[in-house]
Amino acid sequence: MIIKFISEKYSTLLNIGISSTSSALEKKRSKVLNLCTFISLFTVLFFFCFDYFTQNLSSFRTYLLITEFIVFSSILYLHKKKFFFLSRLLFLLMVTIIIFIHANYSFRGFYAEYQYIIIPLLSLFFFDKKYIHYFILALSIVLYYFPNTWYQNYPDPYFGYLNVAFIFIGVFFIVDFFKRLNQKNEASLFRSNQSLVIQNKTIASQKLLLEKAYNDLEISKKNELAFLQLKSLRSQMNPHFIFNSLNSIQDLVLQQDTEASYDYIVLFAQLVRNTLHYSNESFISIEKEIEFLEVYLELEKLRFGELLSYDITFTQESQEVEIPSLLIQPFVENALIHGLFHKKGNKKLHVHFELTTQLKCFITDNGVGRTKAKKIQKRQGAKTYTSFALEAIKKRLHLLQDQYGDTIGYTIIDLYDDKQQAIGTKVEVILPFNRIF
Repeated sequence: MIIKFISEKYSTLLNIGISSTSSALEKKRSKVLNLCTFISLFTVLFFFCFDYFTQNLSSFRTYLLITEFIVFSSILYLHKKKFFFLSRLLFLLMVTIIIFIHANYSFRGFYAEYQYIIIPLLSLFFFDKKYIHYFILALSIVLYYFPNTWYQNYPDPYFGYLNVAFIFIGVFFIVDFFKRLNQKNEASLFRSNQSLVIQNKTIASQKLLLEKAYNDLEISKKNELAFLQLKSLRSQMNPHFIFNSLNSIQDLVLQQDTEASYDYIVLFAQLVRNTLHYSNESFISIEKEIEFLEVYLELEKLRFGELLSYDITFTQESQEVEIPSLLIQPFVENALIHGLFHKKGNKKLHVHFELTTQLKCFITDNGVGRTKAKKIQKRQGAKTYTSFALEAIKKRLHLLQDQYGDTIGYTIIDLYDDKQQAIGTKVEVILPFNRIF
């Protein structure tokens, strides 16, 4: 509780002057200023107490520490009131005065003048105007050289080398170069994020089109087969799947993995587009069906990670046929949800199309098996899951069988090893087909 309280207070103090409308750069500047000011206040209090208890607290030292405390407190007050320019300028002035006092009075002869190089670097961070940067750079060089003319802190042979000025200037321009480079990269990242926002709107638009297509077909009910096809489509592109996909993409954006986020958004848009397109076609080529499955599985890997591996194969003969559109995806989804989701370690899925006298598709996984999946659901208190997609596909296959007069359907086979331990599930689907040639 104490650690949590301290953490909350620290976060509150660090965010003084920051609002919801503050830009990312302004938030960085505010947090750095707040942190440096609090460190300075702590340092003032520490040395006041230390000098007091060691009886080294002179009148001049007392006035100096009190003045520093008042000025640093005023900086926080100005910053809280959103006088950002004034608070930052006052902070730089205070740091400059402290270095001047240390170099020429408190620690005379210890080369504290080199600390002046901090001032122009801080100006690069706190201000955008070039004339402020160059003025403060010139001032820091002047403060380095000229006080020694009057105070004679160092013998001339040991101080005032011209190369120090070039060191100040060189460091200044190097930091300025990387600052501008960082701003350019941040601007590029911002544009990429804007592109992702547009892509998300596109996905939302396509989802609305999908909902409209489903509602229109359900209302019209031109025939039972069309209705069942769209019901299968609806279950494939269900809101739960869309929610998981968008959550995974959002995680990539927050991790600033822009390239991966963009790639997966493109895949998701392609999946929705293909679903809408293929749902209007009774039969599609196996190549299109495989392409659809590959895009779907790549998106599912967002949830499963690299532990999920899959391969889709087919015989040469099966390339030359068309099959009912979007018929295999529900079986693949079923294997992922029930078989592979609860499995630990590597998760493997194999899809194979084979044409002999019949066209068959085999979907094999190395999951936990149906028996264990049901036990897990029961232990978790979940109701028995009914796959609406498979129910719709079952009715669709029955209608296709009546239409084509062939043996059409599917069989689920539980797989076991020699010790009768479940090692996965295999689904055999007999499909109707049309030859392309």
